[in-house]
Amino acid sequence: MDTKKPALDLSEETIKALLSFGTEVDEFYRRFRELRLLEDDLSFQSALLNVEHAFFMLVQSMNILREQLTLLRVAVQKGEVY
Repeated sequence: MDTKKPALDLSEETIKALLSFGTEVDEFYRRFRELRLLEDDLSFQSALLNVEHAFFMLVQSMNILREQLTLLRVAVQKGEVY
């Protein structure tokens, strides 16, 4: 079974969802960062910083996924998979 076309369609749908979700993630990150900057308790600041770091890791993972989806599109177009 040739799954190139469905995979390409799914990758395009996924990229659109990633862009939309990325905007929401950025807003949540901004709000947590603002709270950390306003916080006086150093211990709680540390907890908020850990949450910020988790958002950073999430964005990095989303970027890796987007890159792999782009490579999938290239593989479909060239008929090659790396």
